[in-house]
Amino acid sequence: MFDYLQQFNSLPQDLRDQVSSPSAMAALADLESKYRVDLAMVVMKIMIKSILPRDFVAYFASELALSPEQANSLAQDLKEKIFAPLADYLGFAPEKHVWDLHQDINALIKEAGLVLPSELLITRFKNVLVTYLKGVRSKIDTRATLAKEVNQGGLHLSPAEIDRVLKICDTQKFSNLAAAPVSPPPPTRLDKIINQAEKLSVGEYDLKKALAQKTIPPLSAKNELPAPEERLDLPAPHTTKSPAPVSPAPSPKPAPPVKPVAPLKTPPIITPPAPKSSFLAKLLNKREEKAGSQAPAPKIPPLAAKPAPQAPSPKIPAVPKPLVPPPPAHLSPAAIRPAQASPSRPQMQDVKPVPKVMGPIEELQFLDLVNFRRLGKTPAEITARLFAKIKLLEKEGYDKMVAGVKAWRQSPVNRLYLRIGQEAIAKGLSLKASAEARQQADQESLHWEEIEAIVSLNSRLVF
Repeated sequence: MFDYLQQFNSLPQDLRDQVSSPSAMAALADLESKYRVDLAMVVMKIMIKSILPRDFVAYFASELALSPEQANSLAQDLKEKIFAPLADYLGFAPEKHVWDLHQDINALIKEAGLVLPSELLITRFKNVLVTYLKGVRSKIDTRATLAKEVNQGGLHLSPAEIDRVLKICDTQKFSNLAAAPVSPPPPTRLDKIINQAEKLSVGEYDLKKALAQKTIPPLSAKNELPAPEERLDLPAPHTTKSPAPVSPAPSPKPAPPVKPVAPLKTPPIITPPAPKSSFLAKLLNKREEKAGSQAPAPKIPPLAAKPAPQAPSPKIPAVPKPLVPPPPAHLSPAAIRPAQASPSRPQMQDVKPVPKVMGPIEELQFLDLVNFRRLGKTPAEITARLFAKIKLLEKEGYDKMVAGVKAWRQSPVNRLYLRIGQEAIAKGLSLKASAEARQQADQESLHWEEIEAIVSLNSRLVF
């Protein structure tokens, strides 16, 4: 079972995307509802080439218990709706319908899912497809033309509609690629003015005819121009009057000499006056002058400046020191906290981390017994919801569905079910007796109805 899945996952991503895209999954769901068979494993076997295209009808008739007509019809539907882009990889020639743009345009529009309300838009759509299929217009230009507004010459299609149209053009064959006849637009006022101007315009100039009539003299070998008298439609220059003498232009006056700019003088540095000496200094100077002629007088030391009296500082009352000594600096704030919490505050124990943001796969993986019983009123309703979640993951891809099944098998509820089974085998009891023994011992356990529902769910989750 898992060998097929592993081989399928080892295929290139582009091949897996062809059968896992939303459009392919929708077409596969339609085929499953139409023929009432499960085609998930069939698609994987075909992709890993375990089932060849030539054996489709025989395999469907024998393994899926279909009639020959239904098997043939299913094989054709799978080739056209699922494996048409992979025809070269699987080794079968797809049957292509040859489209006629004039006769099958309505079928093409319906297959592309377009809504073109007027005949003018249908004709415009035909012309755009013709130019693209002939190679006149590239894919980028075609996409831009189809996305334009209607009043600008486009069709105002969405990107999804344009992708469907181009996919049909690239995968189907077309015939009769002649452009649809387009009625000419009514003449405008500008067209009338241009037509009148063309009627009044001179005819085209014929150089050979002019040379034959010798109306234009040929140029010399030196490529010199003819004399002024020989030029066509040019009057001879007037030579009767001599040109008046040109008076010499007055010489310009000399510019006045520029006076040299004297360098800037730096202002003199003014030293501030010396401070006035005190009375004691004057007295000492006079004594020194008198002592110049007499004996030198003993020097008097200068008086030291008395310090300014300081105002008495107000007395601050002494603050009593705290009796509790401060904590040492090497201890952290967490170490200073009391060792035991208050008895009135409950302590949190056995806190298990659970991811805050969970998708559908994580919900299945971390599903415990409490949340399991909240999913529904009865065990059958609970398991039905779990199976619906896994089927919803299958629409996104087979790998998502496999991840969902693995997540359910790792959930606490499924592990509890397995633990009850292991204890029953070890003690030689039945599964129901083992579950009841756990309930009597006040251990986490499942009811017998829940065990039956889980057994039924696990039997349905088979690839």
